[in-house]
Amino acid sequence: MIQVVDGLVLGVRALLLDRPESRNALTTSMAELVTEAVADAAADLGVRAVVIATTGEDFGVGADRHEQLDAAGRARRMRAFSRLHQAVTTAPKPVVAAVEGRCVAVAAELAAACDIRVGADGSAFRFPGAEMGIPIGAARLVGVVGPGAARDILLTSRWVLADEAFRIGLLQRLVPRGEARAAAVEVAAQTARADPATSSHLKRQLQTHGGDVERMEIERRTLDAHFGPGEGEDETCD
Repeated sequence: MIQVVDGLVLGVRALLLDRPESRNALTTSMAELVTEAVADAAADLGVRAVVIATTGEDFGVGADRHEQLDAAGRARRMRAFSRLHQAVTTAPKPVVAAVEGRCVAVAAELAAACDIRVGADGSAFRFPGAEMGIPIGAARLVGVVGPGAARDILLTSRWVLADEAFRIGLLQRLVPRGEARAAAVEVAAQTARADPATSSHLKRQLQTHGGDVERMEIERRTLDAHFGPGEGEDETCD
C-alpha cells in the first residue's frame, strides 16, 4: 500500500503510494499509513527531505469509491485525509511531490500540501469538492496559486493541465512524462544539502507568513460543521 524507500540520494526518503490497480485511490487506512510515514520521516535525523510519489500511471484519482463506509466512516475518512494534508504541510523538512498522470481530489490536496511539486507532461489536476458537495481545497490552494486562481479552480471543479499548472505555480518543475520521480528526488537532494535547522525555521516562517495554519484551522471547523464534530478525526472528496 505504501513503500518507504531510502538510499536513492543521501538524506532523501521516498514514500511511494502503491495501489496502481486502483490508480492510487486513497482509503482511510492508506491515508493513516502515509501520515505515520511522514511523521516517521520527520523524526528520523537521517532524513533531510521527503519525496511523495506513486507507482502506476496516476498520482491518485481521489478517495477509493469502493471503500464500504457509512456516514460515520465517511466523516472519519475525511478527517484522516485532513490530518494527512496537515502532517505534510507542517512537516519540519522539505516535502517534494512527484506527479504523473491524474491528480484528483485528496491526491491533488496532498500534492498542494507539499513544499515543491514536480509534474510530468500529461499530468492534470482537479479539485472537485464543489461538485461533490464537500467544501475543501481552499486551505491549501489559496497559498499555492493565489485567491483568484483558487476561486476559478475550486468553484468550477475544472481540470488544470500540466502547462497551466506550471504557469500558475501549482507545479514548480515540468518534466517529460515518466521523469517526475527522478526529478523530484533531484530537487529533494538539493534541499537536503541545506542546514536542517535552517530549513525547518524557513518552513515555519513560510507557514506563518502564508497563513497556512490559520487556513487549515478554518477548514477543520468547516469540516466539523459539515460532518459534525469528530473524535479527533478528519476526510476529503471522492
